[in-house]
Amino acid sequence: MHLLKAYFDYMNSPEKALHALLEERSFAQACMGYFAATLGWVLFFNIGSGATAAAILLKIMVVFVAELTAGYFLASFCGLYLDFLKVETSPAKLFVLIGSAGFIKGLLIAFALISAAFPAARLVWLSPLALLLVFGLQLGYLTRGIKRVYNISYPRALGAWLFAFVPMLVALGLLFVFMCWGLMLLF
Repeated sequence: MHLLKAYFDYMNSPEKALHALLEERSFAQACMGYFAATLGWVLFFNIGSGATAAAILLKIMVVFVAELTAGYFLASFCGLYLDFLKVETSPAKLFVLIGSAGFIKGLLIAFALISAAFPAARLVWLSPLALLLVFGLQLGYLTRGIKRVYNISYPRALGAWLFAFVPMLVALGLLFVFMCWGLMLLF
């Protein structure tokens, strides 16, 4: 019920609701957002795949840990950038903000259900567009959240998130390269 109150508070006054959410620093609310994002990812890629319940649960656990880890890293790198700008912040507040943005990934569940309900329409081809839309909405929410809470310009707020995403993308790229290299050594 507390989550619904936070949602309606955000609809009435986004700035006040964000301040209240970040001042509370509720790890439970952040984890609910990360879990919503996890469900979005897992159901988006697995609806209609015929995976067993055990496989889905294992994927949910792995993706949830990955979401939490990514949230930790994004919050710390974004906090580092904001500290360079001499903005008073804490990674805990940014972690909660990233967690609250996880609810946006619930749109992926809706898209997966619609595409599974109408297989003849071949909506699967629109999956990359759905991912880009959700990432764009999430980046917009995070940018506006930092702008509203810390009263900095939009370019600086966007720069903070892009500064945080670059090391994550480099790490994923290196992981991919090493995985390919490892597979080549096996065969």
